Amino acid sequence: MPLDEVMRDTTALGGIALYGFVALFFLLLGSAEVFVQLAIGIVLLYAVISPLRLLFFRIRPDHSAYAGLFTKIDAGSFPSMHSARSTLLAIVLAQFFSEPIVTALLTLAVVAVLSTRVMLKRHYVTDILGGVVVGVLVGWLTIVLTPIVLGAF
Repeated sequence: MPLDEVMRDTTALGGIALYGFVALFFLLLGSAEVFVQLAIGIVLLYAVISPLRLLFFRIRPDHSAYAGLFTKIDAGSFPSMHSARSTLLAIVLAQFFSEPIVTALLTLAVVAVLSTRVMLKRHYVTDILGGVVVGVLVGWLTIVLTPIVLGAF
């Protein structure tokens, strides 16, 4: 398997498809708390990252083209949504499983996603760091907000 394919498969760990699959998996398992954390988290990530990408617009290293507002948001490099999403997912899952080995594996997965985003020329290192910061802050906020949301129902 060529290295590019391995990197694309690895970077998919920070993609929306896996994130959505994990959220649905926990919903089907009956874990409303994890599902709500992931739902709140993804909404907050888009609410934070989309305006940041417009305010601090920087074209991606591979010079992705854009032709409108939504494609400009997607073409923006800072902060990395993959980095934020994978960080948030790791925080929520590490809290749920609360096992050191699981936390270590999740951390390795996040580091792999971060590395591949730079190697695939989708982001600069500062984009990755910005995404991690946003992911950590949203992860913390999600953990704080979940009991409030669940208490409302």
